[in-house]
Amino acid sequence: MTILVTGARGNIGGRVVAMLAEAGHHVRGSARNAATLRPPAGVETAELDITDPHSAEEALRGVEAMFLYPTRGEVGGFLKTARDAGVRYVVLLSSPAAYEPGEYDRPIGLAHRAVERALEESGLRHTVLYPGWLATNARRDWGEQIRSQGRVGLAHPDAQVNPVHIDDVAEVAAHLLTRDTHRGRMQVLTGPRSMRLRDVVGVLGDVLGTPVPVDELTREQALARRAPWMPEPVLEALLDTAAAAVGVPAPVTNTVERITGHPGRTFTEWARAHRADFETGRSGAGETGWSGVGGTDGPAPRG
Repeated sequence: MTILVTGARGNIGGRVVAMLAEAGHHVRGSARNAATLRPPAGVETAELDITDPHSAEEALRGVEAMFLYPTRGEVGGFLKTARDAGVRYVVLLSSPAAYEPGEYDRPIGLAHRAVERALEESGLRHTVLYPGWLATNARRDWGEQIRSQGRVGLAHPDAQVNPVHIDDVAEVAAHLLTRDTHRGRMQVLTGPRSMRLRDVVGVLGDVLGTPVPVDELTREQALARRAPWMPEPVLEALLDTAAAAVGVPAPVTNTVERITGHPGRTFTEWARAHRADFETGRSGAGETGWSGVGGTDGPAPRG
């Protein structure tokens, strides 16, 4: 059986590829430009744009299961092609923004819901993964500030999140792709505890051995710091979501342990493994450096 992993350049997609390959499965990783992929030995690569079904024939050859990384654009044609090519099962990476109050009908939620709807309409058997606040958001959103200034500016620092280790997300995806035990319609993934954003920053300070002060931003200040890549309506939605999460515990599930057999990894574990990404003098390749609120991987950032 060949397993196709789309978005194999991504943090999660790349880990899914590596885990499947290490377990001895036949894996094919895809990206719009296959030359950018650096997969483990023995992993095939393919060029694939899931918004263009005409590019899919070679990537789908012999594929029975697929990890689908969401993207903006029409994916219904690709999913029909996948079904006709013999794909039997799909794991879709989505976001809780697709169903949570205040988000499901705004830009981030609508982007994820569009992909979910296309998958449902395709008739393919599938499971949707809803990971909570990804631990890697800390590096993306705060890394540059901590490296250069030793502090973080945050709107609503008392908003609560449930940091989930991306290795846990990838491991759950790999289990679902290769075993049928937990193939429900959806699986909600979180870290083991709810934490205030300021306490997440505090963990980074503990790991670095020096306090990382948090400067509380007003809404206006956060909007003024908006990065060029961040659409203003998306930032508005993120700020509203963060405001609603102040003093409200983030949901915590035991899904990671039920599926993988081990407790979810903590944010501290992730921070220790990635300490160098926050140390002074280090560069942050591929990071945005935006620090207004937290976010989640996917077709649009999510906090």
